[in-house]
Amino acid sequence: MINKKSIDFIIQHEAGGRAYYDKVLQKPTWPGGESGITIGLGWDLGYNTEKQFIKDWGKVLSEPNVKTLKAVVGFKGQKAKLSLKGELLNIRIPYNIAYDVFVKSSVPRFYKLALSIYPGMVNLNEDTQGALVSMIFNRGASLNGDSRKEMRAIVDLIEAKDYEGIAEEIEKSKRLWEHKGLDGLVIRREAEADMIRDSIA
Repeated sequence: MINKKSIDFIIQHEAGGRAYYDKVLQKPTWPGGESGITIGLGWDLGYNTEKQFIKDWGKVLSEPNVKTLKAVVGFKGQKAKLSLKGELLNIRIPYNIAYDVFVKSSVPRFYKLALSIYPGMVNLNEDTQGALVSMIFNRGASLNGDSRKEMRAIVDLIEAKDYEGIAEEIEKSKRLWEHKGLDGLVIRREAEADMIRDSIA
């Protein structure tokens, strides 16, 4: 598992911290692009199954809220955007509940997902593991296609414990979001790379 510093890092980049969460993200949102309706700390209903939704949220939300959210599981992009109305806008998820689900369910799931493509990750220092989990949390674990070439390159760099190389590939991948109005993702990749470099300084 990743350390608290890494957990706080991902929360900061997913939700902008506690104050922003309380002000904006207590209710379901649609972040844009091909995202689905998102709740809690980066929990995207568009990219999760109904089974996973019930497992993570079924016991901590009211039955009416579970029913309302369940109806938009799998919706992505414009379909998700157009569904964000009515009862969905009345739902509020307190930060402590969102944090609990994040730490007990989301983090272990994405750590396991990161290990599925980077098994040698367990031999790296904690901050580097955290940076890699942050990237997988944001991007998923596919290694296919040109947009994933940096993620593929990281496989061998992890085995070689080449920390600078890993950081460089993560930072290089910001090419995908530069000059597209997605500065948050550019900043996140730079921050992940910096976290790795700082861990070996």
